[in-house]
Amino acid sequence: MKSKAIPAFFLLLFLSFTCIFATRIMVIHSYDEDYVWSREMLEGIKSVFADESIEWKVFYMDTRLQTNEEWKIKAGKMAAREVEAFQPDIVIACDDNAQEYFAKDFTALPLIYCGVNLDPARYSYPRSNATGIRETLFSKETVEMLLDFFPQVREVHFIGDDSETVAGMREQLEATSFGDLSTKIHTVGSFNEWKEVVKSLSGEGNAIVILADRTLKDEHGRTVSTEYVTEWTVKNTGLAVFSVLDFVVADGAMAGVVNSAFEEGKRAGLIALKILSGLSPDEIPPENSSNGRSMVNIETLLSAGVELDPSRLEKVDDLISQSSVPLQTALNLLVTSFEERVHGIMTSLRVLAGSPGVISGEWSRMKPLLSSFNQGYEGLAMYVEPDGGYYTVQRDWTGLNLSDRGYFSALLMGGEVLGYQVLSRSTGKRSVVFATPVRKEDNISGFVGISAFFDEWNFELISDFKQLPEVHFYAFDEQNTLALSDDTSLLLGSLEVPVPGITERLATLDRDSGDFLFTGNDVLHLAAYRRSLKTGWTFVIARELLSTMRDPRPELLLSKVQKEIQEHFNRLDTSLSKGAEDMRKILNDDEEVRSLLKRLYEANSEVVDVSYIDGDCVLRLIHPRDYSYVEGEWIGDQEQLIKLHETGRPVLSEGFLAVEGFQAVDLEWPVFAEDGTLAGSLSFLIKPETFLAPVIIPNNLEPYEFWIMQPDGTIFYDQDSLEVGRNLFEDELYESFDTLVELGYSISKNESGQGYYTFYSRGLSSTVKKEVWWSSIGLHGTQWRLILTKIINPTSVSQ
Repeated sequence: MKSKAIPAFFLLLFLSFTCIFATRIMVIHSYDEDYVWSREMLEGIKSVFADESIEWKVFYMDTRLQTNEEWKIKAGKMAAREVEAFQPDIVIACDDNAQEYFAKDFTALPLIYCGVNLDPARYSYPRSNATGIRETLFSKETVEMLLDFFPQVREVHFIGDDSETVAGMREQLEATSFGDLSTKIHTVGSFNEWKEVVKSLSGEGNAIVILADRTLKDEHGRTVSTEYVTEWTVKNTGLAVFSVLDFVVADGAMAGVVNSAFEEGKRAGLIALKILSGLSPDEIPPENSSNGRSMVNIETLLSAGVELDPSRLEKVDDLISQSSVPLQTALNLLVTSFEERVHGIMTSLRVLAGSPGVISGEWSRMKPLLSSFNQGYEGLAMYVEPDGGYYTVQRDWTGLNLSDRGYFSALLMGGEVLGYQVLSRSTGKRSVVFATPVRKEDNISGFVGISAFFDEWNFELISDFKQLPEVHFYAFDEQNTLALSDDTSLLLGSLEVPVPGITERLATLDRDSGDFLFTGNDVLHLAAYRRSLKTGWTFVIARELLSTMRDPRPELLLSKVQKEIQEHFNRLDTSLSKGAEDMRKILNDDEEVRSLLKRLYEANSEVVDVSYIDGDCVLRLIHPRDYSYVEGEWIGDQEQLIKLHETGRPVLSEGFLAVEGFQAVDLEWPVFAEDGTLAGSLSFLIKPETFLAPVIIPNNLEPYEFWIMQPDGTIFYDQDSLEVGRNLFEDELYESFDTLVELGYSISKNESGQGYYTFYSRGLSSTVKKEVWWSSIGLHGTQWRLILTKIINPTSVSQ
């Protein structure tokens, strides 16, 4: 038997033709326009209709606020008159009162019911002109979730108002088995009665599940808002409070498995599409809502003292917090801003790729065009040959090659690069590559692109996010490497530096948007994320909830980090030592030496470059070839080389300005010829902050923070980038902080110790007092001081 299911594409195609004749759809709501359930259900209905030519009519019966029988009968008659006047093609009736007082006797037009709690047979459904969805009560699933959080509960009290909705919920509850658990159903007619029931319940063996609470009235006959009923209930009971309704959880109930008004409306909209495609209602089987969504209200659970384990909540569909709307708003703005930026860049590149000057392949003709484009975007505009060689506006022909870049194969296949992050090991500067093919006579003749710098934009975002306290942003490219963040220390190291608590979650996210809990640096966070379908980038907005840290012993934390950094040093040292031994057999074969340098470089991601310095202190060979311009340079005046030639032993330098043009440290191992004479040395050039960040960042646990200093006072690493490269004993920044300078001399002279000093907080915004512990790390007689600080007075103090 063939299925009568119609693919959504054909439904929409048919609808596009039917809309020429102004399809009319009328929605009858049982309640009022201000009721969140009604609003979200209407949004769900409309969400499946892309065609704006549909004419809509919505009528609200207002039976939530006006609950007397006389009004309900009147409202039903008014709805019938509105339908008669509008003459719709389809009528959608929402919730039980719309069925009871209007739709149950309506046979003139196709009718879809939804949000129905009572047995649909009560309204003579289904019938020849009517089909729809019965709202499922996910009470069993909600109770299972409740017991998972509160296993001590032995009796669950379901509390609801005296309404048709709760009558339908009672029908479903009475037909549900809860095993050995005791359950009671309380139906109340006023808010005062509700209060009495709630106050009568006590003891940790009891729990409350809120059913519908929309028709409760106070002593003056005024309807009490559902928000206030939920808020009062949570505040005035010591029991666990769950609910089967999404908006009740959003208003403050702890959690529940809920039926979404939006999804209920969406399913009704899909049935309407089938009817508009030509099926009659009696050809469409009635449905029960399924796949309830699990929801957890983070703040309410935390306020109740529940310890939240992020791994336990991984499968929860919706994590609710008081700031969920601001988080989503910030997330949407971030994604939109990025996609608009990408759209501007790629539109310009596509125009350039189709211009005669670029198609000609002549750099002199295309450079003015790329220069003009480059003025609008910070970065390096470039034209790339099919073999990977390339020009930039800044350097003209570079002599370098991009064919080994991860994105290059996609370009060769005719694809575009929509934001592939790369990192210069020499400068530590990140850039994001965008590129598109250039075609000449239907063949790819080259590529035009830009290696864009996002630093300025990142600082603009940081400024914007200062208005959202304890909220942080992160943007990851398609390879899940961090490209943007308000925590700039995370951008100092290699692309592989993980974001604590987030990086490991990215690969497990199976939806394009959602939320999750994570613990980063011992602080519990709620994160909202969204994946850009256009670019593959993932954006995360996270808000701090509470610290889960049990203050670690500083001595243990310091020892842990000292050990990790020393292990990194030792691994590099072992690798270079083996390389120096392998060099003995290939000293006279430059190609073999280059191959060895390349292998060492690829095996040690912390190093900027690997080089061979011959016995005359000439830098003879280097990898990567980007630095080939320094080959042939004499560097015999560098202290580490002088020491190596004097002793014949390996050496770790202090900080110096490398010929490559940046502050560095150099690890050197002597290379001996077969006859035992010194033939030169192998070198690992290391950029300190890039080397140290992957170890230190995950261990900067509030209120602790690490920094590293040479004994001469030069600051090698600090989470505040403003201080890196400054000298504690010479820079005017530190002159007025006597306690810091005095302690600095003690740190310089002693391999370990403890003390106090006063200095600026991160960002130099205020002055704080810090307690300090330090130890030492190093190799071959060269030491660095590893310093751990803890703010002990978080408020500003005077000098």
